[in-house]
Amino acid sequence: MPRINLAELAEQSFGTSLEQLDDRRIYKLLVKLVQERSAACPLNNGKKKLYYISAEFLIGKLLINNMIDLGIYDEVKDQLVAAGHDLNKIEEFEVEPSLGNGGLGRLAACFLDSIATLGLTGDGVGLNYHYGLFRQRFADNQQKAVPDEWLGEQDILIDDDHSYTVEFGDFAVTSKLVNIDVPGYGQPTKNRLRLFDLASVDEGLVPGSSIDFDKTEIAKNLTLFLYPDDSDEQGRLLRIYQEYFMVSNAAQLLIDEAVERGSNLHDLADYAVVQINDTHPTMVIPELIRLLTTEHDIEFDEAVTIVRSMVAYTNHTILAEALEKWPLACLQKVSPAIADIIVKLDEIAKAEHDDPRVAIIDEHDTVHMAHMDIHFGFSINGVAALHTKILEDTELRPFYEIYPEKFSNKTNGITFR
Repeated sequence: MPRINLAELAEQSFGTSLEQLDDRRIYKLLVKLVQERSAACPLNNGKKKLYYISAEFLIGKLLINNMIDLGIYDEVKDQLVAAGHDLNKIEEFEVEPSLGNGGLGRLAACFLDSIATLGLTGDGVGLNYHYGLFRQRFADNQQKAVPDEWLGEQDILIDDDHSYTVEFGDFAVTSKLVNIDVPGYGQPTKNRLRLFDLASVDEGLVPGSSIDFDKTEIAKNLTLFLYPDDSDEQGRLLRIYQEYFMVSNAAQLLIDEAVERGSNLHDLADYAVVQINDTHPTMVIPELIRLLTTEHDIEFDEAVTIVRSMVAYTNHTILAEALEKWPLACLQKVSPAIADIIVKLDEIAKAEHDDPRVAIIDEHDTVHMAHMDIHFGFSINGVAALHTKILEDTELRPFYEIYPEKFSNKTNGITFR
């Protein structure tokens, strides 16, 4: 890579000296520099690719992080200091992507960084939330939740021409895709965070001063908010629609890319592995089976075997009541085809293990998403040593007795470099 000359870039971009540029224009200059350097990095391109599917990616501000990863931070900082500018103040103009909320989102971000730094082939896959969770405001000594309008000011999303149709029970929607580059620290290569959006999304459903919106307009609201309120039936249905939209796009992308790399799909597990980060992406299991059987003429039993050897699950909680579960009737409304496959998977699990504690569908016709992950994934991990031990000894003990070889620990919150 050629050496950086910020003074020359300032003249080319703004027709003035670096010393005379204000901090906002310097920020724009640095964003352009990082984008160009990152664009020049080829993608990691191994035969087998990881798809890290997560409802959240708490990636934080990326400008400084990416400059460090690309090896240009010290050079840029020294030139700015010489011109009388403070990089810390310039960084304040960056808007933080509102794509995550807590631990599972931070874990996802850390692993994306680690995967790229190790030079492994793997992308994150999630949703492009227009308003995130919410932004907190205070007025008259009261908290008020308002939309986090970050998209209008962002500089990191890269358009991608991939688009898929996702069919629900009684209607279909079209997706569009944007990417965020994930360069590896000290690596000449990069991976990507792939964020699917709803082509027909309507921000007009959300009043500017409130996070309330019409939760029934699924074809317009799917990607407006992270974790929309699910205190009523419409909210619960919206969550399921949102989760299925995410995994259907991810599964279609995965299959397309595997075929491009040479897979005949009978050998799909040699070309792709899926990490399910918490239970929100669980429906990728039946969705992959659906696509392999209905779109690619693979027998059901073989499709189940393929998926079982390519899916892994990260658990984030020790509270059984916090493990995600949905009424089967809701899943049937969102996608009858997926609900039918879940019923078949439950029958397989019950035939293999006659213990109601490990059933996917319980006596109340409630679907336990984590149970599906454990039965039909090859690996289950906790996110801290103590957490994993509690899972093995208490909360997931019946599963640990069946599948001790599947359980392991992967400590949360560390970027391995």
